[in-house]
Amino acid sequence: MLARGAALVAGRVLQATGTRAFAAAATEIKLPDPPVSLSGTSASIASLTWQVAAKEKQLDKVQDELQQMVTAFKELPELARIAVDPFLPVRSKANIVNAVLKDSGATEITKRLFAALAEENALAATLQVAAAYDELMLAHKKEVHCNIITAEPLDKLERVELRKQAEQFVEPGFKLVMQEKVDRKLVGGFILEFEDRLVDMSVRKKLEEFNALVFKLEADLRA
Repeated sequence: MLARGAALVAGRVLQATGTRAFAAAATEIKLPDPPVSLSGTSASIASLTWQVAAKEKQLDKVQDELQQMVTAFKELPELARIAVDPFLPVRSKANIVNAVLKDSGATEITKRLFAALAEENALAATLQVAAAYDELMLAHKKEVHCNIITAEPLDKLERVELRKQAEQFVEPGFKLVMQEKVDRKLVGGFILEFEDRLVDMSVRKKLEEFNALVFKLEADLRA
């Protein structure tokens, strides 16, 4: 069902933006290649949306619009309910989404994407599509985002040192984008939180490991 939605995205978005570069098959459309290959139907829709947005030079704007829609689904219970309501007719869903986006200033790419998702009864996939689009944008910009979590705010020297630590996990040619967070429950040390890995060097983690070891030793002695 979502696969057909991907095809609708291609056809309707390209037609709406004036790009008519396909004849009989979607494979004939001359679109930029996505920066990374993602698996899954939602990812395929995101990839196709990214390709169209890249061709129309609207990558950042479409990303912002997707995030705004994600926020709307999270903050407006009635909108979220519409997305998953199995009894609401598909046409009604499409009309509601069209009304939401009509005067929003959104690109035709975003409007047609959500029209296709609504007509395919796939609005519930919005979060997954947006997340996959974000992943494509990170690869496109060659950025690696990392949350650096510490028990106390970092000073200048600590920030420089932790950046060096984080950069060890960044492939050559990619840029590290750091965001600092404070979690006093860590007690001390730090956590490097990447999208695909977690490096936990906190005191809390070490205490948990120590307590687990003591518990195991006590259990062995009682056996």
